Amino acid sequence: MAEEFAKMLVAQIQNQDPSNPMDASEIISQNAQFTASLATVRLANQMAHYNQIASSVAVMGRPAEYLDPNDPTQTPETGIITGADYTTTPPGLIINGKLIPMDNIIRVDAPSAPDSATATSQLQQTTQLKQLQLVGKTVEYFDQGSNSNVVGVVDEADLQSAQGYLTINATSVPLANIIRVIN
Repeated sequence: MAEEFAKMLVAQIQNQDPSNPMDASEIISQNAQFTASLATVRLANQMAHYNQIASSVAVMGRPAEYLDPNDPTQTPETGIITGADYTTTPPGLIINGKLIPMDNIIRVDAPSAPDSATATSQLQQTTQLKQLQLVGKTVEYFDQGSNSNVVGVVDEADLQSAQGYLTINATSVPLANIIRVIN
């Protein structure tokens, strides 16, 4: 686009009437308009690319129906979206280990809700991860025995209890009583 503008400007200057040359301010004005137009086009392209990235991230883990571009029968297939490839335009989604162009996606379903056992297991794993991340950290917690806030270092995490307990200053403290992490 910039090359086309430069060619047009050169042609305009070469073909101008020598007795009535083009005003320098007009050339500068045209250049400024072109530069602004070019910047707007580039911004629009970047925004479109970012929207495509956001769309592909939003569908991760969801079931999808698609047409495999390498399948000559073009029979719709289904699978779980596990990734995206941003080196193509538009980005492609990875479904069943295959790179599928977004244009070949027929439908994306809402993520399936986990059953209660899976949800409980995921919650327990999250709680355990939080506990492990606190080991060695200085925290402020509510001590029920003294009915006050206390500062201490987390010595260990009890990963066996469903509630999540930490040992702080040789005291068993529920994870729910942690007020803040100091460092």
